[in-house]
Amino acid sequence: MRRAKTSDVNEVALPWSEGLLSARILIKADKTIAGVPELGLHCYGNSQPEAVFRLFTVLLKYYRQLKTYEHRLGVRGKKHLELLSVWVEAIENKMKMPSPERKVVGISNHRR
Repeated sequence: MRRAKTSDVNEVALPWSEGLLSARILIKADKTIAGVPELGLHCYGNSQPEAVFRLFTVLLKYYRQLKTYEHRLGVRGKKHLELLSVWVEAIENKMKMPSPERKVVGISNHRR
């Protein structure tokens, strides 16, 4: 007998990766698995937010490790570093303050 299918897979482009990386979320029974197949990284959690948060932190840790040992990396490691560099750079750009050249518009429309 075959067991009933108890999983649901959702695949999307990883935000800020310019379409280079994808994220898969698999819900199986009471566990959620979030992963990036291009890097072979997967994280588990009791809920989707927990698994996704763990994946985000693992991606950042993996990037930091690759960056630290860049001189020792093989072809596969350099490819992973290249993919993650695009992702981290896009995140950093999103977090930057707007340039001072941009005109700041006030929130209030109060006229005197």
